[in-house]
Amino acid sequence: MLETLLEIALGKRAEILSKLDEFYATGPDTSKSWVEYSFSETKNDTTLSAGDGSINKKKFLSFVFYAISAETLIYKNKLEKIENSTVDIMPHHGFVEDRLRNYMSLYELKNALKSFDDYEFDYYLFDGSIMGNLIRPLPMDRELSTKIKENIKSSYLSALDAELHRKQVEISASKFEDHISEKFANKTEAMIYLETLENLLIISRLLKNGRKIVGISKTSTSNDYFGLDIPDMALFDRNHRQQGYSQPMYQKVSKTVKHDFPVENNYFRSLKFTVFYARLEDNKNLLKFELPYKATEEEIIELLNIIKSNCTEGYPYLLKKAHNDVVIKKIDMSRLLRMMGFIEKDGREML
Repeated sequence: MLETLLEIALGKRAEILSKLDEFYATGPDTSKSWVEYSFSETKNDTTLSAGDGSINKKKFLSFVFYAISAETLIYKNKLEKIENSTVDIMPHHGFVEDRLRNYMSLYELKNALKSFDDYEFDYYLFDGSIMGNLIRPLPMDRELSTKIKENIKSSYLSALDAELHRKQVEISASKFEDHISEKFANKTEAMIYLETLENLLIISRLLKNGRKIVGISKTSTSNDYFGLDIPDMALFDRNHRQQGYSQPMYQKVSKTVKHDFPVENNYFRSLKFTVFYARLEDNKNLLKFELPYKATEEEIIELLNIIKSNCTEGYPYLLKKAHNDVVIKKIDMSRLLRMMGFIEKDGREML
């Protein structure tokens, strides 16, 4: 089969590349939205922090085994580290992927909050899209009735908030699992909704650190600049290989999210983000930046000079190290599974 595919690819290579050239040739004039700028490394006492999270899972016939890890790094004169991890199982259901992503987010965000409590620094570099966490559809929002959702909030929100004030890096909603099992017919759906509330509460607490938060993404499918099927990032990356940045866009959460948030609604909908792309080193990674406040171009340039001073190959060193440290590889999962002694079939034995 592979040989057949290789033959087809070779035969269609010229046709596909011609389509690609035409695809980009009809693109917009991106130069009007791009500023070429040579960033200078700023040598000062700025202290940076950065964090990342990772998750891996193994599906068995009757359950899912998962592992989560999160790491935050802080550098000033020496490298400090905050690490938290967990392993567990959960039953199969239609929202396993959403739920596990939420778990990883909680560990990553709570690690970040712990760094704010324990250290002094100027900027926290958040791996990925902050707005993406907010505009993503809420699990169980449509599956549960308004009555059940209000019942969950009235029964557990105050106690959950008290648990969050303990500042433990964990899934705090799990403390109420036994009680929820007794009170709700579908325990899993109720638990997922409570975990969603927990994630939103933690996001709001992190964002209240305002000008210290910097979201950085290596990939993006957003098309807010040009409104085309081609992502803005792909157009800027192809057309501008030198250092520089895009003219900032300002986006209100209220304009991008149609639903109300079940908690902190007024706060989230009042937020205005500054969004822009930047290349900090010629021909290296193009990055997408999100700031949870309205920043001027002068503030953006100052920030990018600081970040460039802490980059390798055009990417923040602390983010790169955090990612390399925290990623849970296939071999790590194999070791964990052997340690747990799991021998149940996963359904692939016949292949």
